[in-house]
Amino acid sequence: MALGEYDVVIAGCGPGGSSTALFLANKGYKVLVLEKKKFPRDKICGDAVGGKSVKILRELGLLEKYESDEHFDINGVIFSSPNGTILKIDTKKNGENKKPSGYIVRRYIGDNHLFSAVKEKCEVIEEANVVDVINENGQIKGVKAEIKGKVEEIKAKIVVAADGAGSTIASKVNAEKIEDEHHVIALRQYWQGVEGLEDKIELHFMEDVLPGYFWIFPLPNKMANVGLGMLTKHVKERRINLKEMLEKAIKNKLVAHRFVNAKPLEDPKGWGLPLGSKRRKGYGNGYLLVGDACCLIDPFTGEGVGNALLSGKLASIAIDEAFKKNDFSSNTLKLYDELLKKHLDDELQTMYKLQRLGRFKFLIDLVISKASRNEELKQFITSTLIEQHALDYRKKMLSPMFWLKVLIS
Repeated sequence: MALGEYDVVIAGCGPGGSSTALFLANKGYKVLVLEKKKFPRDKICGDAVGGKSVKILRELGLLEKYESDEHFDINGVIFSSPNGTILKIDTKKNGENKKPSGYIVRRYIGDNHLFSAVKEKCEVIEEANVVDVINENGQIKGVKAEIKGKVEEIKAKIVVAADGAGSTIASKVNAEKIEDEHHVIALRQYWQGVEGLEDKIELHFMEDVLPGYFWIFPLPNKMANVGLGMLTKHVKERRINLKEMLEKAIKNKLVAHRFVNAKPLEDPKGWGLPLGSKRRKGYGNGYLLVGDACCLIDPFTGEGVGNALLSGKLASIAIDEAFKKNDFSSNTLKLYDELLKKHLDDELQTMYKLQRLGRFKFLIDLVISKASRNEELKQFITSTLIEQHALDYRKKMLSPMFWLKVLIS
């Protein structure tokens, strides 16, 4: 196979890689995407498409494809506390005719829309496994990829690692190791016939699964994405069997009646989530890391698609600047890090602090119990967790004055 030299070669065509490729293609760059799998393919995930994802998909002209295919509109959140208190938050008021606040779209479907768009604008090779980088005197100038049983060398001005949590490229450029305190192990299991699904995602902070949480995300035809997640540190320290914990959560009295006639469509599938509470340095001489390869997952919600899509957009800006300067060293590509700091770091660190607060059972009980009776506090939580530009609300939630008001409300 004869492969020429490219402006940019991207390893991985998930949300981060696809976003990078599409924004660069729209700027006129010659892009090659190497994808390890054959599309369409499943990706273990919660399947949520939140406000940040919606914004980027709209910019890329892809939102209508998501909306026209199989999906579930989301207009709120249902929380439950360890003591069994239920808090239901609606993001669409009665009589309002507005777009949903988000969607649940299986990654099998959503990622394929991204992949199809990339194929229209870029050169793509599926079942291409990146095994190494081409390093010339400290400057990354391409990759080595196994394609149809043969290792090919592919040159490019810039290499983008979008190859996920276990990124080969991140390993080859000696990116920081992911610590257990900043990594989550999660399980997902699709179910059919779950009762009581609403137009809301469900996050259950059951005593059985603390300091993690159990989720139920609705899909069409009484199908649901069911799962749980917990910090790897806690899983190892407590020697927790997550499959047993998931079974226990499903049998919890809070939700057990909804699963009486339901059937699992698969065995529980696990995956790792590298959290943005300690993101990697995302740049170097001739390369950038985007999405999970850069460790950008929200530490509190576990949502990663929106940050991956955004990182692709920010990477394209830094790459465009590098070509304008004809400088592909870290001196120019550090712009990507500056953009991540500007657009994501405050949010990631605030959500990390909220995650740490959420490890305390009495605080979860307190906030959910108070919010279920206090409309002002309920709206505050809505703004904190649902709205796109909610950093100020999240910072207020870390204030001692906030907790004093909660106690006396």
